[in-house]
Amino acid sequence: MNRSRLYDLLRPGASGSSARIFRAMHHAMVAAGVTVMLVDTVEAWRQVYGVLFENVFHLISAFFVAEFAVRLVAAPGAPGAELRPAWRARLAWIVSAGGLLDFLGTLPGLLNLVFETRDAILFGLIWVFKLVRYAPGLLRLRRAIGNARQALLSVLLGFLVVLLAASSLEYLIERGAQPDAFGSIPAALWWGIVTMTNAGYGDTVPHTIPGRMLAGVVMVCGIVTLALSAGILATGFAQEMRRHAFLRTWNIVAEVPFFQTIGASIIAEVARLLRPRDYQAGAVIVRRGEAGDCMYFIASGEVEIDVKPERLRLGAGEFFGEIALLTGAPRIATVVATQPCTLLRLDIVEFRELMGRHPELARVIYDAAHERLGASSDKQLRHHDVALDFGPSL
Repeated sequence: MNRSRLYDLLRPGASGSSARIFRAMHHAMVAAGVTVMLVDTVEAWRQVYGVLFENVFHLISAFFVAEFAVRLVAAPGAPGAELRPAWRARLAWIVSAGGLLDFLGTLPGLLNLVFETRDAILFGLIWVFKLVRYAPGLLRLRRAIGNARQALLSVLLGFLVVLLAASSLEYLIERGAQPDAFGSIPAALWWGIVTMTNAGYGDTVPHTIPGRMLAGVVMVCGIVTLALSAGILATGFAQEMRRHAFLRTWNIVAEVPFFQTIGASIIAEVARLLRPRDYQAGAVIVRRGEAGDCMYFIASGEVEIDVKPERLRLGAGEFFGEIALLTGAPRIATVVATQPCTLLRLDIVEFRELMGRHPELARVIYDAAHERLGASSDKQLRHHDVALDFGPSL
């Protein structure tokens, strides 16, 4: 196996069966390693199953050492790495975030081998961070935080101002009544942090009436600050998720032959309306007799439509499900994926919107429905009062 293929196999998003098997093994090893690290701290279990825990720990450590070595070998196969010597490509990977994380993943086993200490198993906590590269949502969260950093810093500054002011005032009010808890501003800061974060430990509370009144105000300020922070993060993360979904849909729509003749502005609008769906081979997409509330465009793969006199196969660039939307009748056929495929779903509300705005697309879909329904198509379409504005082109 060459380096490029090996590198592709190790990528988090690789789609081959070998890549899926590797990911399954990797995640199982992480889960087993963290589990062994946790249960080994229970003294009763350690006394009974200590040897088993140690053997499992050695097996998992060997797996992650081997993974580090394989990734090091595959590093020159990364896109663009062929432009520099292999040793430089490997060095660049080692000092990268992923390389450093994989190197840290080898430490538990190496420490146990060098120092022969059982406490090395506690470093197995490092292994849980190896799942970060397989969680693209964390990358989007980092982008959301980066985009909202100005607003977050403003909220944090407000939090620090209120914290320092409240702790100073509480010190002035409570220092006589509670010299141990509020004997200094640094000591009062603990009360301020607990109160503003609404942790409510209750180990330090004001005794005087003015002190309690101030505490109430601080609690409200803490709630407002936390709510602002949560709102900023939630909004930024939602925007990042929508952006990612739009880009994925755009890329899929742009590759569908049906949409390649339209302009970029229309593709952007269509991408906003469509929802990508992935189906495995053999999956039933729609069933005969179901209510038709959407249609599908085939981005990749192939589907089979169970119609008489013979089954119909549709591939990339074609569509189905439009008849039920145009006639209002139930589905007239069952559609099954014959191979893994990606479909673009268009719900009935978006369907009506798209038909009204883009009569040229409506004409293609209407003609396809007319051909599939046969001679009775005009009668059926008129009978169900299809309210489509096809514009002057009709």
